[in-house]
Amino acid sequence: MARENLTERVARQIGTAIVRGDHPPDTALPVEPAIAATLGVSRNLVREAVKTLVGKGLLRTGRRAGTIVQPPSAWNLLDPDVLAWTLAAPALRDDLLAEIASLRSMIEPEVAALAASRGSTVEILRLMEALEGMERHQDDPVSAVAADIGFHRCLFTASGHRLAMSLLPAFTVLLQANFDLAIQAQGGFARNLAEHRAVAEAIGARAPDQARAAMRRLLANNEDDLARIMGGEGVAAGKGR
Repeated sequence: MARENLTERVARQIGTAIVRGDHPPDTALPVEPAIAATLGVSRNLVREAVKTLVGKGLLRTGRRAGTIVQPPSAWNLLDPDVLAWTLAAPALRDDLLAEIASLRSMIEPEVAALAASRGSTVEILRLMEALEGMERHQDDPVSAVAADIGFHRCLFTASGHRLAMSLLPAFTVLLQANFDLAIQAQGGFARNLAEHRAVAEAIGARAPDQARAAMRRLLANNEDDLARIMGGEGVAAGKGR
């Protein structure tokens, strides 16, 4: 991961405070000198960070009103930074995880079917290599999660669907958060390896219907894991992993 520059750091600090609720929606952000003094940075850095946050939908600016905090409905939740800041807020995490699960259940089965129809030989080989990495690292949670994310990235690439592929940066954040939680389920990662293999083998066999069905089983398994970890709350809206 690239090291964040100063503007990115200031944007993260202000953005995290907004997501956390320190600055309520439709209220004015403190003036630049006050923020600069609090964060120990220049006013110019604050100004650049505010521009970044306007682009992400967290703030709006007006000539007379100043810099106004936007309500969550205006946030660009497909922006990887906004996703990460929201997932880091305990009060917002569970609802967002449920929405992540729902979004994945709508998208990933069709992505798997498209990969079976469109994936090149090289792309399918890379998918199988990612699966082998998951199997090889199943006893190392950090490496296992990285390999799991790699598997899903290969899946999206093999689909050949450009709009779906454009979601990859956001989906990487979503998958990381989902997997970090789901991997806590006793035996959950190893149990889902068989379903990952079923997805990969169906894609390799050029069988879209089987790939779609295998992905749905995989998502259902992960929903069960999340439900056990979270006491059955916050994941009923959809399926994850």
